[in-house]
Amino acid sequence: MKNKIYLYLVILSFLPLACIGQTKAILSKGNYTEAINNAVNDFYKTSKLIKKDTIFSVSYKTLNNNIIEVNIIANSNKFYIDGDKPLNRLPTNYIENNGKIFYWYDKDQDQDNSNSNVINKLKKYKLVEYDSDIIEYSRDDKKEGMTYYFCAKNLTNYKKLKSNILKNKIPKLSCE
Repeated sequence: MKNKIYLYLVILSFLPLACIGQTKAILSKGNYTEAINNAVNDFYKTSKLIKKDTIFSVSYKTLNNNIIEVNIIANSNKFYIDGDKPLNRLPTNYIENNGKIFYWYDKDQDQDNSNSNVINKLKKYKLVEYDSDIIEYSRDDKKEGMTYYFCAKNLTNYKKLKSNILKNKIPKLSCE
């Protein structure tokens, strides 16, 4: 009986190690696409904001050619389509993870090639409305999101800040 208990304890002690091996690794090299993936992975794993919402908008920009800024904020605004013509800019990419969706527009990607895929995914989250007479859009400047700052040459070197549109200071980040 003692041997069985001991065996169970040994097996249970290795379970946390098995779970650690399944987490997604942060990519060290790449461009804004990899920075977005890193930010979404970190946000999903560490941010308390993930529990409050299901739908997140992602935006990005390059600062001084050596820092990639990635913003993630909850956003349930709809995308409107009249016939087959979008009335607002549709996202070109998304990441879905356990019932949460993160979407963004990539200016370098051909929008026509990704529209049907993205539209179908957005429909699942009730974010697409067809032939609407009224277009609704809301913005909450007090709503907090997360802003990530990645060194462009080493994406593992980054800082993150809770942020909203009213407060957004770039942290000191040594990118060499």
